[in-house]
Amino acid sequence: LRAAPPAQARHERSAAGSSSRDAREEAMRAIPYNELDRAARIKVGAVLANTTIFRHLPATTIECDANLFVFLVEHPDLVVNIWEALGVSEVELRRTGDGTFEASDKAGTRGRLEYLYVGPQTHLVYADGSYTGSLLSRPVRARCVLLMRSHYAHTNSGRPVVRSSIDAFVHLENVGVGMLAKTFQPLVTNAADHNFRETAAFLGSVHQAAVMNYSGMQRLAEKLTKVAVADRQEFSDLTTQIAVQAALAQAGARPATASATRPSTATRPSTAVHPAQRFRKR
Repeated sequence: LRAAPPAQARHERSAAGSSSRDAREEAMRAIPYNELDRAARIKVGAVLANTTIFRHLPATTIECDANLFVFLVEHPDLVVNIWEALGVSEVELRRTGDGTFEASDKAGTRGRLEYLYVGPQTHLVYADGSYTGSLLSRPVRARCVLLMRSHYAHTNSGRPVVRSSIDAFVHLENVGVGMLAKTFQPLVTNAADHNFRETAAFLGSVHQAAVMNYSGMQRLAEKLTKVAVADRQEFSDLTTQIAVQAALAQAGARPATASATRPSTATRPSTAVHPAQRFRKR
């Protein structure tokens, strides 16, 4: 990979998962407070001041086009629709507004997601929800703040790669459940680590499918009927760009945008080191 700037290099050295105080404090400093409105700062502050479980999930690196990666991160409803189309998950996720979603796993967990800050290298998400089921005697409510940080580069052979990590702050409202969660924290964090790795690997597989199976990806896009038409079309356009770039690379041509470090929002080159700017704050 190309050399990372000093601040990025320090972040990337923390590749292993951790629940340490140092990792927690570093994550808190990385939250873009100055870019949040008052309501968002209150939500984040309430969770951070009463965190039951903190976890810095292990950083993961995948081969993936930067623009496709950012698009999928910002459109979790489309990712869930892909899972449904492939028959690999029954999770439901419905967009309710600009950057807001309602979710259900059909097993007792229901919640709401809100993207508080969106930028190519930083995504801040607030979630609140509840679990009702046989594992606990009464419903449990929880609030969560997720900080995702991503870095983009190319390998020496020109393949696009994304390295990302998530810091999770969770507040469980029931004190007894909070004590239980701390007791079994290794189990909880191991599951979170695994789920993050699996989800990141899936995003990488979407990129690979776009490279290897263009027609299949276009057929898949047509099956995504639970997302906005514009989002479905953008997904189709992005995968088409990746397929074209892959064909050019295989033919030995050098894509005109391969050396771009700050691509235009209008052109959205698919091999960019940095994805097109898509900042949004609340």
